[in-house]
Amino acid sequence: MTQITSPEESYLALVEFLMLAKQGLYEIGGEFELSGMQAVSILLLSEARPMHHFTKFFGCDPSNITGIIDALEAKGLVTRVESPSDRRIKNVTLLPKGTKVRSALLNKLTTSKEYPLSKLTPDEAKTFTSLVQKITHA
Repeated sequence: MTQITSPEESYLALVEFLMLAKQGLYEIGGEFELSGMQAVSILLLSEARPMHHFTKFFGCDPSNITGIIDALEAKGLVTRVESPSDRRIKNVTLLPKGTKVRSALLNKLTTSKEYPLSKLTPDEAKTFTSLVQKITHA
């Protein structure tokens, strides 16, 4: 393993990892008849989220998110419900079938031979997760 010596190398390593993870997610999502964006959306639904969360996360137009969520609704995986605090806001939540698909998707992603973190020891995976959470929750 090479020693990373600069912020540039760190960033390029991160981009390479993200593209590898994205490729695996999109391929395995296809096995569940989900587009890449649908698969990511399902994974983001550990709890109900407002529609605008997806717009910010994906950095795209709200109409694109509407199309993604419409397709997930048509598959019986999610539903939109009015926010109890603001009826203008629609929250997306998993339906029971969506919860099962999310769980199966996560299982397949983390047990596949292409799982990017499979090369790490359990301690390294724990450190990796901790560092990513530190970065993403900052």
